[in-house]
Parts: sequence; structure tokens; C-alpha cells
Amino acid sequence: MLRLKIKTFHYCLFLLIPLLCQCLPKIPSYPFGNHAQIKTEAEQWSDNLENYIKGWLAGKNPAIIPNKLLPKGLDTSRFNHFYLQKYEDINPDNQWAIRKAHEIDLNKLYGSFPDPHCTYIVLPALIAPFQSKLIVEGDFPYSRFFNIQVTPPFESTEYRYEKWAGKGEVGIVDVDIEPNEGNENPFRIGGNRMAQKRGYKVEFTMAIGNPTQMNTPAHQPPFYRGKGNHRFGSALQFQGPWGIDKKHGHGRGLYDLGDVWIRYYAIDKNKDVLGGVKLPKAYYQLSTGEKFFINCDFSGFTKVANATMPNRNKGNNHPAKYNGPIIGWNKAFGIWLSISTGLSLSLDKTTLQDKVYIRKLDLGVTGRGENQPAPACYEPHATGCNYINYLQRGISIKKGYVMVLTGKLPTFPNTRNGAETLEKAQCRYFSITGYDAAFPFSKIAGLEQHSIMDDEITLDEERKYIIVYSRPEDKPQNATTQNGVTWVNFGYTDTQALTLRWMSIGEEWAFDKTPNETNLPWKNVVWSATQYNPELIERNHHHGFLGWYLPQVHYLKKKDFERLGNSLKADNIPVWK
Repeated sequence: MLRLKIKTFHYCLFLLIPLLCQCLPKIPSYPFGNHAQIKTEAEQWSDNLENYIKGWLAGKNPAIIPNKLLPKGLDTSRFNHFYLQKYEDINPDNQWAIRKAHEIDLNKLYGSFPDPHCTYIVLPALIAPFQSKLIVEGDFPYSRFFNIQVTPPFESTEYRYEKWAGKGEVGIVDVDIEPNEGNENPFRIGGNRMAQKRGYKVEFTMAIGNPTQMNTPAHQPPFYRGKGNHRFGSALQFQGPWGIDKKHGHGRGLYDLGDVWIRYYAIDKNKDVLGGVKLPKAYYQLSTGEKFFINCDFSGFTKVANATMPNRNKGNNHPAKYNGPIIGWNKAFGIWLSISTGLSLSLDKTTLQDKVYIRKLDLGVTGRGENQPAPACYEPHATGCNYINYLQRGISIKKGYVMVLTGKLPTFPNTRNGAETLEKAQCRYFSITGYDAAFPFSKIAGLEQHSIMDDEITLDEERKYIIVYSRPEDKPQNATTQNGVTWVNFGYTDTQALTLRWMSIGEEWAFDKTPNETNLPWKNVVWSATQYNPELIERNHHHGFLGWYLPQVHYLKKKDFERLGNSLKADNIPVWK
């Protein structure tokens, strides 16, 4: 994800140091601030911005927007020099920050926890007054999945701190978008994926209010689906207490701009990284009909977002206790929650009091929690794809050893080789990606290490798989496709975090084992939750809710794997003890 970057790294370090000193950060009080006053300030900001835009349209104001009209809390090191553009002067090439789908190169790794099978297209500085519209026009890409997500309507009970911690975006997914007249939507069951006319137009009205209530049913679990090409979102976002806390937060101010996320997953192999179509065009429209755009210099953002570094030859350890043989997977309900939980586990802070602390800390920093009013209790969170369920697990591999995953792959529409239609299946997309998690943290957080997606995994007649991870020199001789094995180059960083992405989009691409929040709710699968049940997904076996669809982790010496011989079966891989 483009925007985690250095910020995630800084806050991981921030939390780690006081924990090591047995001095936990103070929990911010909740609720924070006077909601009526915050709403009034937001409306005043919007009115001032709209008046300036109308003055510019009338030829009375310069195109450069004064800093006093920008939200107090904006990171000006990444976003500055905001200016108005006429509709006819908009160039999509200058609107978007792009992270292209790519093959992993261990000499040039990207950070921010990306899935390299996806092209991320981000409008990083969404700025427009309330009641105006953001309009996005483009062509459906030649890919397995496509969606657009916009920061949610403004309200101050759930926060969106520093663009990555807290409330999730409001989305519209490929299959629900009505194509332009005379065009086709290639993401519908039985539709023509190769259609030449594939244009769309979607609209987001900038608004104040509860995101779920305003976007019913499109912002409700488990599938976040709704008909039509219109949703409600907001450019202005409320950052909560850490917006003014200079000890724990950035302290710049309470408010920030929003953003737009567009994702192209599993692009057809004969198409370019933009899915074989031109970049979409984004623009704003006032309630009185005038079209325009507000652009800015976001080079500071893209410089950090697209920085790379080589794979680190770091560490030579067996898995730690908290990543040991009995540990399965956890489910992500927020980046900040995942960070604080992981550090608590790594420091063996696992009492009931520690869990209460984590719950209260997440509530104080983000306004989110299992018992919060919707959508603050929902699974979608900042910078995550609303249509993906994220499962996570840590691992380390010592030299001379291998990690093995065994499981059963849900069915998926196999599209990348130019399929004519998109078919029903048990999921839309599935991948497992590894990220650098070794201490001390690298200069770039969330460095990709390896990734494998559904159609790259060798399956047997039961759709079971054996995936072997190791350093190149520790690749077992029998870890071959002919023997029913998929081998993955683990690289040279010994401690990594695995993320499994399971994409489900409504009844067309789901089944009774889909790991959505209806089947696996916050209260049961989050480690700090009140009714946490580790037997569902956090035990390292195939007997939980997902059965064989949950990957089981095996850990053994390279030579012991080679002794298993050829023509291997997933059922026969030794249990990790």
C-alpha cells in the first residue's frame, strides 16, 4: 500500500521503544473533541474553499490556493502548491501516483506492503468542498478485479490518522458499475471480457454523515456491494487526538485531505501494467454544475512511495515462540491494531489486562472497536481493499531449513491468459505475499520479499497444494512442479510477515468458507477481542473454521524434506513439532 512507508516504520519504532522500557503510551480518551464544534469547523472550511473556487471561476482569484484554505494537519512535506485547473486542462498523467504491478526483483524491492500482482492508482490529495462531486471517467481494465475507493463521508467519531490508521474508504466494485451507454461491463458473469467499448463514469458526492447510513447497502458487511454508480465520500478527514499530540502523534493538526484508491488485480498477461486502458480522468463538479480540478505538487509523496532497496541479508534464526508450531493465522481489522498486537505478542505481553490495553489504545487512536457503531466495527480499514479478507502470520527460517505451506485452494476464475468471460467461483483472487519483518526495521517499511497468486500454485486433483519456501541454496532437490510442489525464493531476510489475500465479491465469488466478517467476526478472531476463539483460524492445523482452506505451516530441515521423496502429497508433510 503506497502510503504506509516511512510513517509505519516510525510508529512501529515509537511503540517498540516504550514497550521495551515497560512504559506504555498513554491511551487517548474517547470520544475526543466536541462533535458539534468539529462539524462547524469542517463546514466553515468547505464554505471558504468553495467561495474561493467560485471567485477563481469568475476571474477574481488566482489559481494558486492559499495555504490558509488547506486543512490544518496536512503533511506539507508531501503535498504542497495546490492549484486550480479548468476541466479542459486536466491531464490524467499528472493526477495519479502509480505503483505498477511487477515481478519481484530482490535487488530492487518496493515497500508499503504491496501485492506485486496489483497496479495501485492513487489520487493522493483529494480536495473539494462538501456537496460537490468527484467524478471518475475511464475504461474497465483487462484484469481479474477492479475497484474504486474514496475516503468516507466526514464525521468525527471514527478517525483517519495520517491517512493509514483508522476508518476505511467507501468502495464501488467492478461488477456493480453500470457501463456508459453503448458500452459493456466485462466483469459480469458471462459478459464479454474482450469488449472493445468498455467505458464507465462513477460519482462520489462529498458529504458529512455516517458512511454506512449514507451508502446503504454499499458500505455494509459482508460484501460491501450496492447497485448504481454513485456513492458518498469526503475529501476532508478528521485525524483524532494524535493529530494534535506532538509526543505520540505528528501534532500538525486535526484535519487532513482524503484520497482515492483504484486497484487493478491480476492483469491479463498480454496487457500492460495499466490493464490495457488509458488512465482514468478525475474531476470535480460544484453543486451548481461548474467542472474543475485541484491539483498539487505531490512529488514528496511519490518519492517516498516508489523508493526501493535490495533484499537484506539479515538474521539466521528459527521462528520465535509467537510464530511457533501451534500458531496459525490472524485476521486484519486495522493496520494500527495489527501493529500494536504484533508488538504486544513479541514482547510476551499477553495477559487479559494487556488485551484490554490494546482494545482501548486502538479505540483512542482510531475510534474503532468491536462494539463501536457501524462502520467503526467493520473489517474495512484505511488503505485496505474492502473486498479482500487479509490473514497474517509471522515466520523465520534458519539456514538449512525450509518452511512449507499445505492447504486447499478455493476455485477462482482463471482469467490472465485471455479468458472470454468471467466465471463464478469460490473466490475472485487469492495470493500469499511475504514482507521484511526483521529487527531492526529497514529504512523502508513493508519491503516485499516474494509473492505467489492462485494461478501460479501447483495443485493436485483435490486442489491441495505444497508450497516450499527457502533461501536459494536451501532449495530441496525434490521441490519441483513435477513432484507437485511450488517452490518460492524466500530471500535472505530471516524474519518475515506473510499476508494472505482472499478476495470475495458477493455471492458470485464466495461460499460457506469465505473468511469474511460474517463468518469470522472481530469479536472472535482478533487476539485482543472479548470473545477471541483461537480455534477458528489461529491454530496451526486444518481443523478450524476454514479446514484445509487455511494454510498449515510446516518447518523442517532441507534434508528431511528431501527424504520425503518424489510425488509428494500435502497430507503426508510432517507436522511441525
